Amino acid sequence: MSLLSIRNLSMRFGGLAAISNLEMDIEDGEIRGLIGPNGAGKTTLFNVVSGVYKPSGGAIRFRSSNISTLKPHQTARLGIVRTFQSITLFRNFTVIRNVLVGGHLHAGYGYWRSLFDTPKNRELEQHNLQRAHEILEFMGLLEYRNEPAG
Repeated sequence: MSLLSIRNLSMRFGGLAAISNLEMDIEDGEIRGLIGPNGAGKTTLFNVVSGVYKPSGGAIRFRSSNISTLKPHQTARLGIVRTFQSITLFRNFTVIRNVLVGGHLHAGYGYWRSLFDTPKNRELEQHNLQRAHEILEFMGLLEYRNEPAG
């Protein structure tokens, strides 16, 4: 079963079909790129998959669950988010701190846990730091982890 499965996906804006009957499967562990000219529907596809737009037709399944009608914050909780072409870094933060900020959705901190320095809080921080190192290593940026992002 595919990690992400898109079937007969369509997105219309009035009379304009930005996406028409798209079929796509992405398997767990795959990395895909989406290329095409301006106006081809690339950004629209990302907006539909991430819940910013509701599709005009078709279905999007993530880990076998239909996500076609979820709101952006609901898809974000599943780990599906979109990035923007113009990124904003915290220029005075180190590279590793920027990655840690980006992982805040999945950090597991609750309100009370964030107020107190508990053993569980320290365990979560260590896990998040390890994950950030893995991401930087994957991207070939680990050697720059302590450099200012700016």
